[in-house]
Parts: sequence; structure tokens; C-alpha cells
Amino acid sequence: MKKILITFLFTVVSLFAFEELTTDNFQSKIKGKNVIIDFYAVWCPPCKVLNKKLQEFDIIKSDNISIYKVNIDEQLSLAKKYNITKLPSLVYFKDGEAIQTIVGIQSAVELQKSSRKIFELEQE
Repeated sequence: MKKILITFLFTVVSLFAFEELTTDNFQSKIKGKNVIIDFYAVWCPPCKVLNKKLQEFDIIKSDNISIYKVNIDEQLSLAKKYNITKLPSLVYFKDGEAIQTIVGIQSAVELQKSSRKIFELEQE
């Protein structure tokens, strides 16, 4: 029973490892930065897998990249605004503007490669 409870708690905590954005704080959080936003749903199994990959990527990513999450069930207007029709979806923003969307699961290494290319960052 303890193992089940610990696993459940770890899963719930890991879903919220990154700051959640809402329509109220969205623009202020992405303005003037390189940002990756994970549009997800709690009920989506691939979203949980991607979240683990994002946590791995967070350790190796460039310091000038921020990662946020948007729960599409709670922020449907944001999902509609950015044409999110499939999950999981990552939307890359540069200086407050959406520049690319990637649908599906990527490994931490793939996330690093795609972020370098999309944000035009030097190899570290």
C-alpha cells in the first residue's frame, strides 16, 4: 500500500513540476524570453510521459529557456488561441511570439536539439 501511495504522490507532484500558466499571467510570463509551453491534460497518458522527459530536459537545457505548462481543460481559451488539437503539444515562444509547435513525445536529447535549432542557440 505504501508503494502505491508513494507512486501516486510522485506522479501527482511531477505533473506540477513546472509553473502553470493561465490567461491572467500568460503574456507576462512569456514576454522577452525563450519559452517552451507544454499544453497537456491530466487524463492524457502521453502527456505524463512527456512531462518526465521535460523534467530530464530541464536539467540540461540552456539557462535562457523557461518551461511552463498549460492545462487545456482549465485554460481552453489558450488552447484554442494556439490551435492545440492534439496532445501533448509543445509551443515554442520567442519574445512573446509563438514560433513553432511540436506534437508528440520527445526525449530530453531531442528537446535539447529542437530548442537549440528553434531558438538559434549555440551548442553548449
